[in-house]
Amino acid sequence: MHKLITIATLALALFTVVSCQPNESSSSNAETVKGKIHRLKADEFYQMSTETPGIVLDVRTQAEFKQAKLANAVLMDIYKADFEKQIQTLPKDQAIYVYCTVGARSMQAARLLQKHGFEKIYNLEGGIMDWARYRYPIAQ
Repeated sequence: MHKLITIATLALALFTVVSCQPNESSSSNAETVKGKIHRLKADEFYQMSTETPGIVLDVRTQAEFKQAKLANAVLMDIYKADFEKQIQTLPKDQAIYVYCTVGARSMQAARLLQKHGFEKIYNLEGGIMDWARYRYPIAQ
């Protein structure tokens, strides 16, 4: 019985880890249908977002956003029913820098942005957790 519980626990842990990862391969800048979703590490994301103007889009919940966020971030919670309607209000000619906690929700949001015709999409791999690990600025 103990072995069964151990196996079930390990299977659940593995499922949790896998389900939190983006579905794309880990190669940078995966090709997509209407252009590219650029998957950037924290240092690349920081450089791009400071050198090329755009919208920094936080797709986490309001509670997460209140705890810590990137400077000038706009909150659009991907879990809200009107998320796709909200993103359609963003200008399609600007770069969209999207992030979440670890990168999974932001990759999902990046695919939705792409589906709606956005072409300059930059996803922060590792999310705000990696951003903080590299000690880039975080607003409270």
